[in-house]
Amino acid sequence: MIRSHRRLFAALLALGLIAAACDSNPQPETPATTAAATTVAPATTVAPLSTAAPSTTAVPVAAVDRLLVVKEDGNVVTMRRDGSDVAPLTDDAAGVGYFQPIWSPDATAVSVSRFDGSGFSLVRYDTDTGSSDEVPTEANAFYVYWSPDGSQVGYLSTGGAGMGLSLANFDDDTAGGEIELGQPFYFDWSPSGDQLVTLIGEQRFDVRDSTTGADPTEVAEPGAFQNPVWSAAGLFYVRTEAGVEQIVLGEPGGDVRVLAVAPAPVIMTASATGDRLAVQATGNLDGVEASFQAAPTLPLNRLAVLDVATGAVIQVTNGPVAAYFWDPSGDKLLVLGQNFEERRLLWSVWSDGELTDLTEFLPSRVWADTYLPFFGQYALSTTMWSPDGTAFAFPGLIGERGGIYVQEISGGAPVFISDGNWVLWSPR
Repeated sequence: MIRSHRRLFAALLALGLIAAACDSNPQPETPATTAAATTVAPATTVAPLSTAAPSTTAVPVAAVDRLLVVKEDGNVVTMRRDGSDVAPLTDDAAGVGYFQPIWSPDATAVSVSRFDGSGFSLVRYDTDTGSSDEVPTEANAFYVYWSPDGSQVGYLSTGGAGMGLSLANFDDDTAGGEIELGQPFYFDWSPSGDQLVTLIGEQRFDVRDSTTGADPTEVAEPGAFQNPVWSAAGLFYVRTEAGVEQIVLGEPGGDVRVLAVAPAPVIMTASATGDRLAVQATGNLDGVEASFQAAPTLPLNRLAVLDVATGAVIQVTNGPVAAYFWDPSGDKLLVLGQNFEERRLLWSVWSDGELTDLTEFLPSRVWADTYLPFFGQYALSTTMWSPDGTAFAFPGLIGERGGIYVQEISGGAPVFISDGNWVLWSPR
C-alpha cells in the first residue's frame, strides 16, 4: 500500500465513484434507508521519534464489542455502539498528533501512530489497564497491521531512504527493524504470523519469515492487483501466466489453483475462512480475449463473488463499486456504491444472493483520502462490522450532521453516536 499508487483508485475516479467524497453539498434531512431487499444483479453463476511521553490518563476498558474513534479534537477514545461509556486513550491532542489507531487482534490493545515536535513513534495502549508502551520510528507510520498473534506490528512509512515496511515489537526493542523498501507496497501476514508476503507494485512479489533480515523468496510474477490476501484457505493473488492475468489460490512455493481470469486490475477481499472471495476488475476495456481458458473471466466493472469450493462466479452488482468488506461470519458483504444522480455514496449489504440498500452519506475527508483508496489492504487489518455481524460503523455526513454513525443491517436510519472522522469496530 502506498499513497502514490492509485491506478485502481484513478479508475474508480474516472468512473465517478469517488467524486462524492469531495462533494460538499448537504444531503437531505433524512438519509435513504431502504429496508426491502432489492436484487441489483441476478445471480449469474459460471461454473468451472518522540521524547515526550504519551498520555497515560486513559480510562480502563475491560469490555469488548466497542468502537475505536478519533474525535474531532484529535484524541483517541473507545465507546459502546450507542456512544455511551466513552473511554479516552489520549487527552493531549492539542499538542500531539495521533493517526489511524487500530485494534489488536484480541481487542485488548490499541496501537496508534504519534507525532509531536520532536519526532514520531508508535504507541500501544492496553485497553484493560490504560497503560502504554512506545516505540520510536524514523517517520510517521501511515499504515499499521498487527500480526495475527498480536506479538508485533508491521507498518509502512516513508523515511530518509524511502518508503517501505518495518516491524515493531512493543515488548522487545531489539526485535523490530526495516524489512524492505519499495513502492507501491502491500503486505499480509500468514495465518500463523510467522511469515509475511510482500507485493511491490508489479515488480516483486515475495514471501519471507516475519523477522528482520530474513531472505525473501519469489512467489510468482505479479499481475495487476492491489493486495495479496493470505487466508486460512491459502494465499490469494494475481499472477501473469503466458500473458494472461490469473487469480489463483495456493501456498507459496506449492501448487496453485486458477480461480478466474482478470480482464483488468483487481482488488480482492476474502471471507474469514477463505471460502469466498469478493473481487472487482476495474478498467476501461470492453473485455479480453479469454479463449481456451479453463477458468471463467471476471465481469468488468462489476463486483463479483468467487465461490472457492465450486468455482462459481456470482455477479453481485451491475456496475462498479467503491469498496466491499466481509462480515465476521463471511455470510454478508458490505458494499459501498454510489447514487450517481445525487452524487452520494450508498451502503448496501449483499446476503443470500440479494443486495439490500441501507443508507446514503458523504464520507469524512480523512476516511476518503486515507482509507477508501486502499480498502483492500485495510480490510486485512481492520473492520467496520460489529463482532456479531448485525451492524457496521462509518464516519460521514448525513444531512447537516457529520460524525460517527452506526447502521443496523436490519434497516432503519443510521444512528449518530459521536463526533469524529475515523472509526473501527473491535474484532470481538
